[in-house]
Parts: sequence; structure tokens; C-alpha cells
Amino acid sequence: MSEFEPPYSHVGEASPPSLEAQDEETGPLSQFRHGAQDRRLLELARLDAGLAANADFDDKPWGLLYRALVDSMGLSPDDFQLIYPSVPWDWPCPQAGFVHAAQHDFCATAPQWSAIGAYVSSGDTVHQAYQQFLNTALAQTDYRSLRQHLNDADDALTTATNQYTLASASAASAYAAQVEDNQPSFTQWLGSERGRGHQARIVAAQAGMNRAQAHYAALVAQCQSPGLGQAQRRCGDERFHVRLSDLNLIRMPKVPDWRLARSCDEWVAQVESGRGPAGVTLGFSNREAPYDFAQTWAGRRGRIRQLFWQVRINGRWERIDEFEFDNKLELSLDFQAVDTIAIRPGEWFDGEFARSMIDGPFMPGYSAFGGDTVETRGQPVFGERGFFGLMKSGVCVGYRPSFAIRTSTSTFRRFADPFKAATGLRIGPFVFEAEGGSVAAGWSADPATQTFSGATTSRKPSIVGATVAELPNAGG
Repeated sequence: MSEFEPPYSHVGEASPPSLEAQDEETGPLSQFRHGAQDRRLLELARLDAGLAANADFDDKPWGLLYRALVDSMGLSPDDFQLIYPSVPWDWPCPQAGFVHAAQHDFCATAPQWSAIGAYVSSGDTVHQAYQQFLNTALAQTDYRSLRQHLNDADDALTTATNQYTLASASAASAYAAQVEDNQPSFTQWLGSERGRGHQARIVAAQAGMNRAQAHYAALVAQCQSPGLGQAQRRCGDERFHVRLSDLNLIRMPKVPDWRLARSCDEWVAQVESGRGPAGVTLGFSNREAPYDFAQTWAGRRGRIRQLFWQVRINGRWERIDEFEFDNKLELSLDFQAVDTIAIRPGEWFDGEFARSMIDGPFMPGYSAFGGDTVETRGQPVFGERGFFGLMKSGVCVGYRPSFAIRTSTSTFRRFADPFKAATGLRIGPFVFEAEGGSVAAGWSADPATQTFSGATTSRKPSIVGATVAELPNAGG
């Protein structure tokens, strides 16, 4: 294959290439590998569309909360990502060999390249990116006939993978139009009445892709690249895959296994018995200077695509303008317990081989991180512009949070009535449920101290964020 450029560089400006061969010399172009950046931009464009009416909101509190979490929870800006919207950590623990769909989606979906990122459960998965990384690694052989067979098999595999990528992208688009805040998660939705048709198309496309992948891997096994051959065998070995536990997803193929250091049920039981991790109290004032995101692992600040302050009244979330513009506002959050639960891929992932490929070699048209020289030009594999960039190494959780918000007198007077009518309060990524209303939930508005306070009625732990690992140097 010769050198080529990504098919389209900006969402909405051009159409993706057809599934047919681009020409006889290059063969088909991989929509997964060359369209990774555009899919990420499309995800952000969808999120922006939902926030269009609130374009003037102040996202400074997000940075202040990020700093407070890092300072209080033993986290580090070197690998911590604050995640929104709120995601409950309530994944049932099925029998061995099975996984709950919401757990699989969270662990398998690659995080955005941002210190504060939106969790999109229909995003690109690490295991597909890893398989595509293996397929771009150059298999060494001195036999011309085997090289030709490899090229032909790669073309067939790319065409089959494009069919799967299009089926998945179509499902993700429908999911985004129907579902808010990942409830239910993408794979759960595929088992619903509205998602079942997309599930059938994905299953059919995946069957063809898996057949083409097995044929290509068998040819790689005949090459002089034992490490690559072994990695391909491990990736496709069903012993390292598990089934989705939802009966509505029974037709879905097995998915690569992801392992948590402990289940949420076990963790909650330990916390409630007094044997769990300690809690923390954290907070900030609107008077504080903005947080410098340049010191985080992502290296820069990305736009936040969710309002920080919201109240739910009559089933509808509304913006709290008073809190955004009150320079005297002080926030305090108290968690009964906080923890980071390790996440690691199963044995389908060969971290040692991935690390060995930090300098390639890759097929023509690909390079490790991209660049301007002849040797480094082409589609990047790793890094922010690549398709195999990040994975989650841990889930950061908090249990039974309570809040106290001290405001100016004028803000307190304006917000007192909405607070009484509230059935929920959103503070950044955290949702405080007030079942039966704020009064029934025991929430308080104290005019003597101008303080609103309360605690969630939910007993589900909340996902605060994730620790991320950059590839190819991630563990496993």
C-alpha cells in the first residue's frame, strides 16, 4: 500500500470514502483508522448542539473542582480525568464468564484526550483500536507470494471492517438522538426495541469482519514476526472473551474481558460496614483563580460541554445563573467514602508487544506518531491524532456525597424558592437526588448563613472520573 492522507479532515465538510477500493494500488482505506479524529469531532459536535442555548455559561468551576479533587482524593493531574455527565457505579456482578453491558461500555470505551471529558458510551473501543494497531504492524516475510497473500487478505479485512465501522457509526448516531446521559448505555440500548435493528446489522457485519480477521491472522502466523503472530492469536482467543449478561444481547458475540479490582456490591458492603476507604471533604470558592490545565496530562484545556450548576424542577433541568455569577459563592462537598478501583484488560491484550512497537515498523502509510519526514509521514497510530491513544486504568468513585453552598444574600433570596421546589441538584458531574422533593429529602436553606445544604437520597456510588494510561506504554 502506498502513502495516503486521511479521507476527510473536518466534520461536515466532506463525505467519507466509499467502501470500494480507492484504486488498484492502495486498496480500500480503513474508515476506523483514518476516521478516528472525525468521529471524535462528531461526538463533540453532538454535545455542542445540546448546549447551544447556553453558550455563555462560565466553565471556570469545572477547573476549580478538578483541582479540589486532585488535592483531596490522592489523585494526580498526570493521569486523572474528571468525567461528565454523572455515571452511577451500579454494575451487577453476574456469574463468571459474563459481564454487564454498562460495565463493559465504561471499561472498554477509550476516554477523550482532555483532563475533563464527556463520557460517550458509544465511542471507539480500546479493543477494536488494539486489533487495528496489530493489523497495521508490519509482518516480516521474505516470500513474495506470502506478501501478496497478506496484501490481499488485508484489503479484504479492511473492506469487512469498514462494513462493521459503518454499522456501528449508524447505531451510535441513532443512540445519540434518542438517549441522554448514557442511560441506558450504548450496548444496553442495542438490546432495546429501538436498538435491536442496529444490533442485528452490527452482528452480521462483525461476523464477516471476524472471518476476515482470522484469515489474516493465520497468514501473519506464517511470517517471521513471532511477537506479532502471538499477539494476534491472543487478541482473537475466545478464552479471553466473555458474554454479555443481558438476555436481549444473547445474539451478540463475546466481548474482550476487562477486569475490575472489586465489584461495586462488594465495595458498598465494605463501606457500609465501616471497613471501606475513608471519605473526604473538598470544595472551592468562586473567588479563586482559574485552574491551569497546562499542568495536566492532556496538556491543554478543552471546552466543557455541560453546565456546572443545574436544578431539576418538574422533571426538567434548569440552569442556575445566580450561582455562576456570585463571586462570594463557596462550595463544600463531603463524601462518605472515595476510592480508585483498578481496571485492566484481560489476557487478549499484550501490553509488552504494544510497548515494543513504539517505533514501529508499520505498514506503508502509517507511522507511530506522525511527522514531517519521509519516515514519519502518514496516519499516526498513537497519540492524540492516532486511533490507538488512551485507555482507562482505574475508575474513581465517591459514595453518599453531601453539599453545602454558601452564597451572597441576594443570590440566596433569588434561589430560595427554586431550591424548595427542586427534586435534584447537579453540581458539575454529581447529581444529588431529592426523592419526594428537597423538603422530604431533608435539604435545608438557612437564611442566617445564606447556605443551601443537603445530601443525595441515592445509595448508588457515583463515578467521579477515571485514571487514564497513554498507549503504547499502558500496562497489561
